[in-house]
Amino acid sequence: PAAAQNTLKRTLRTVLYFFFFLLFVQALSSSLYKSASPYGSLNNIVDGLSSLTEHFSDLSLSSEARKPSKRPPPNYLCHLCFNKGHYIKDCPQARPKGEGLTPYQGKKRCFGEYKCPKCKRKWMSGNSWANMGQECIKCHINVYPHKQRPLEKPDGLDVSDQSKEHPQHLCEKCKVLGYYCRRVQ
Repeated sequence: PAAAQNTLKRTLRTVLYFFFFLLFVQALSSSLYKSASPYGSLNNIVDGLSSLTEHFSDLSLSSEARKPSKRPPPNYLCHLCFNKGHYIKDCPQARPKGEGLTPYQGKKRCFGEYKCPKCKRKWMSGNSWANMGQECIKCHINVYPHKQRPLEKPDGLDVSDQSKEHPQHLCEKCKVLGYYCRRVQ
């Protein structure tokens, strides 16, 4: 959050400088500037910039300043905690960016989407867990899911193929447990 706020401040500063430059060029080229006092025109520009600067300094990226969004549809499940009643951005289990290795931080098994950073291979698995990865078949490196969602859709249809065999030798959860990870649930 602090890095994002610093980036936002630098961006706003650049925008303000550019805005000031454009106003200054416009003032120089206008006939109004030639007939009026240059100090009066510049003072107006400076006052406008001060007002904009104050307005932008009030902007905040902190989570305390956020208002909860409107309520989701009755069947909507939060993609973080898999409970009804709120969107993911209003989830009480939400954590700051960079905390945890996976988007989902709950205890249940879920559906995960993976992409190997080395060979760019993509795969999906119905055996995805919080802070656990799966090994890429080609590169043999552990890959964490970039997206996770509930196994069951609100209408009760399971999105994972139960008939497909789970490669336990590639699953970090299976390796840690020492047995098939689906036995946990």
